[in-house]
Amino acid sequence: MISSLRGIWNKYKMQLAIVVIYLSLWLLFLIANPFAFTNQYTYTALMSILPLTIIPALSLTYVVILGEMDLSFPSVMALASWTLAVTWRAIGPNVIGILLALLAGAVAGFLNGLIITKGRIPSFIATLGTMFFWSGIVLVASQGFGIPLSMFKNELLYRIFVGRIAGVIPAQMIWALIIAVALWFFLNVHKFGAHVYYTGDNRIAAKAMGINTDRTIILVFIIHGTISAFAGILATLEDATFWPTIGDIYLLRSLAAVVVGGTALSGGAGTLFGTFVGGLILEWIETGLLAAGIAGFWTNVFYGLVIVVSLILQNMIKVIEVKREIKEGSE
Repeated sequence: MISSLRGIWNKYKMQLAIVVIYLSLWLLFLIANPFAFTNQYTYTALMSILPLTIIPALSLTYVVILGEMDLSFPSVMALASWTLAVTWRAIGPNVIGILLALLAGAVAGFLNGLIITKGRIPSFIATLGTMFFWSGIVLVASQGFGIPLSMFKNELLYRIFVGRIAGVIPAQMIWALIIAVALWFFLNVHKFGAHVYYTGDNRIAAKAMGINTDRTIILVFIIHGTISAFAGILATLEDATFWPTIGDIYLLRSLAAVVVGGTALSGGAGTLFGTFVGGLILEWIETGLLAAGIAGFWTNVFYGLVIVVSLILQNMIKVIEVKREIKEGSE
C-alpha cells in the first residue's frame, strides 16, 4: 500500500501539489465566507468566466512545452471576436460566422508558426509583433467601437455556446472540459504529443529521430490560434458585445495559469491537468477575495504570492527528485 502511494506521488507529485494549493485556497475562502461558498450561484459565476482563462491557457501549454512563447493570442481572440460580430450583424447568427472566426484564428496561428520556423525569428519577438499587428487591424476595422450582439441571446446557436444547462452550469464550462480532454488525448496518447515533448526538450535530437520539428511548431501554433479564436467567441457571446480589447486581460492570466500549473518555460515538460487547476486557482482567488469582502485591489497581490509559492514548491519537488535519482543511482 505504502509503495503504491509512493509510486503515485513520484509520478504525479507536481499535479498533486497544485491540487493541494487549490484545496487550501478553497478551504480558506470557505471559512472566510461560508454562505458565499456553499451557494451554487457562486460556482455558476465562477464557471462562466473560468473557461475564458483556461481555454487559451490549455493550447498555450502546448506552445510552452515546445520551448516557445505566444504573446499574440489576446489579439487573435479580438480578431475572431470582430469576425464573428461583423458576420452575425450582416447575415444573422449562423455557423458561418463561427467557422470564419475559427479560420481567422487558424490563419493567425499559421503565420506565427511560419515566421518563427522559416523566418528564424524568436517566438517572443515574432508574436510581440503579430500581437500589435492583429490588434491594430481590429482597431482600424472597428474604429475602436464595440458591436452589440445582445439581440441574438435567445437564438439556439447562441445558447449552445454560452447558455445555462439546467439553469446552473454554463455551457462554456462544458466546452472547456471537452477541449481539455481533446488536447490531453493528443498530448498524452497520440504520437503528435510525443513530437511536441521531444521538440521542446531537445530540438536537435528530435530532428535526428526523424521528427519534422518545423511542422510540429507550425501545427501547434495553428492549434493555439484556433483555440484562442474559440475563446474569443465565448468571451464575445458571454459579454453579448464585441470589444476591440476583449482578449487583453487574458494574456497574463492564461500565462500565469500555465506557469502555476507546472509547465516549464524552458520547454520539454508540462501537463494540461496542471494548467487547468492553475487557471482554477487564479480565478478562485479573484472570486474568493470579492466574496470574502476583500477589496479587488488585493487580487494582483495574491496572484503574485500564489505564482511565487507555486514556483518555489515546483523547484523544491525537482530538487527532491534529483536527489532521489542520485541516491538510487549510487545504490
